[in-house]
Amino acid sequence: MNDAQTWTLIGGFITVVSIMSTMLLRLVDAKVERLDGRFDAIDHRFAAMDEKFEARFAAMDEKFEARFVSMDAKFGAMDTKFGAMDAKFDSMRAEMNTRFDEVNRRIDHLDGDVQALTRHVFHREDG
Repeated sequence: MNDAQTWTLIGGFITVVSIMSTMLLRLVDAKVERLDGRFDAIDHRFAAMDEKFEARFAAMDEKFEARFVSMDAKFGAMDTKFGAMDAKFDSMRAEMNTRFDEVNRRIDHLDGDVQALTRHVFHREDG
């Protein structure tokens, strides 16, 4: 084998290795392209799931907001009722105090009458 044949053989090997590495790179590139497609599909699925979750959370937020508004209205009505009850209790307290004052006045008057009768019956003048 002479130098020309050796260099031709080396060139052939380099060509074969270059062709095989090119084929390997094309194969790897095709695999990466398929993986990119799969990742894009997964991204679309996640985006769809995000939209579903956003819609669900928005619906739940609206439900909770409506319930809190109705609870606020109910608490407002209860506050109004308690205010009315406080006013009634205040008026009842004032009326009871007036009646107790009248009863005390009558008891004091009766006490004075009992003392006068006792002095008259027992003829006591120490009063």
